[in-house]
Amino acid sequence: MKEVFAIVTLALSSIGHASPLQKRDSISSCGDSWMAVNDVRTNHQQIPRVGFNSAVDNFCGKAGGQRVGGKKYLSMAARVWLDYGGVPENTGINGYVYFEIHNNRDAEHVVDTEKCKGYLKNLSQEGSKCYGKDHKDTKGGTWQVGNNDVSYHALANKIPPTFASVDKTVILDGAIVPLGNGGKGNTLVPFPTYTFNDIVPVSCHSHNDYERDTALYSALSAGCISVEADVYVHGDKLVVGHTDPGAGGQTIQDLYLNPIKSLIDDRKAVFPAKPGQGLYLLVDFKADADSTWDLLVKALEPLRTAGYLSHYDGGFKQGLVTVIASGNAVIDGDVPAPLAKANDNTANPGRALFVDARVDKNLSKFDTSNAYYASADFKSAVQGSGDAISGANLQKMRDQVKAAHDKGFKVRYWDIPSEGQWQQLIDEGIDRVNVDDLQDVASLDWKL
Repeated sequence: MKEVFAIVTLALSSIGHASPLQKRDSISSCGDSWMAVNDVRTNHQQIPRVGFNSAVDNFCGKAGGQRVGGKKYLSMAARVWLDYGGVPENTGINGYVYFEIHNNRDAEHVVDTEKCKGYLKNLSQEGSKCYGKDHKDTKGGTWQVGNNDVSYHALANKIPPTFASVDKTVILDGAIVPLGNGGKGNTLVPFPTYTFNDIVPVSCHSHNDYERDTALYSALSAGCISVEADVYVHGDKLVVGHTDPGAGGQTIQDLYLNPIKSLIDDRKAVFPAKPGQGLYLLVDFKADADSTWDLLVKALEPLRTAGYLSHYDGGFKQGLVTVIASGNAVIDGDVPAPLAKANDNTANPGRALFVDARVDKNLSKFDTSNAYYASADFKSAVQGSGDAISGANLQKMRDQVKAAHDKGFKVRYWDIPSEGQWQQLIDEGIDRVNVDDLQDVASLDWKL
């Protein structure tokens, strides 16, 4: 499934609101993005998700009794399961529904809890124009009370607003809006550390993570414990991109390192629901290995000084962040080897930077002092087709996995031909599943 989702980037009051009506009290418009109507459990019934109706109860319970002055907005963003128009039990990602009560009158409007619930649940009622009968979901939208007197809005968004309006009502002169990037590129500023308390971590690896709606944030919202960034050298900077973005490209600090540090500083964890679960940052070297290594070591200094990094000291010491260098950080060949700097205590201070071994080749040059992942192109290492893995190919993969696990490495394959193979890889003990479409992570049994 290709990821299709309309991100709300403007004030809610400017999106999909009704023009003056000819009749009173009705749905004036629907939103663009689908939300599960009821609470569901995804990942083979293992992970609970919040549906639209529960989010409505949350909002209206907090809004009830409040007085909304003339021309004012009472708003709140609440957690909801965004199902991408698919089966909610198998498809989706954690997001938000932006609620807004817009009082367009001069006189104040007093919110009645039960009426609020009734108005908004009209948007999710079976048979309404905002309801999806195939998957029991809703696009939300606008319920108009009177002829442009008061409107109740509920619209989906992947991105949260500021902390002040998440699960808390605010009364403002305008609608709440999603966080922006603060001029830092494909990221959120400030990084919303408050949004991950309910995230259940799973063993997915966010491939080409920087190309998502938001780097790092999108992957963490899906529960992925591993993310990937390709980097190029420009002067004293490491810039991120699938191809070289030039000197003006987004830096690894802005997209990854600074947000990661902010998250751990604030929450003392990456995933507060499972505080001991670490994050794995795979940095794919696309330029000169030695200069890239030196710049990455320098960029990691704040995380290293804070004691957040996994490192080697007579044995592997798990931290909340493990950084693995890939691509040109490994000297390839029949017997691949890590860049010499990986084994150098001066070039690798604290031995806190590891490399990505080759799971389909000789592993003799790698051990837990210099490597963490063991990876390979699935099509080259196992099979090129998207069929179930069987026979000699299955045995070959099992042999590779056993050899890597015997050395203490975590196994990852990239370029997997079919999502239909993901579950088999999990069942066979593959440690990280390379993922492009994050919403499809919800279909898998992660053996939680």
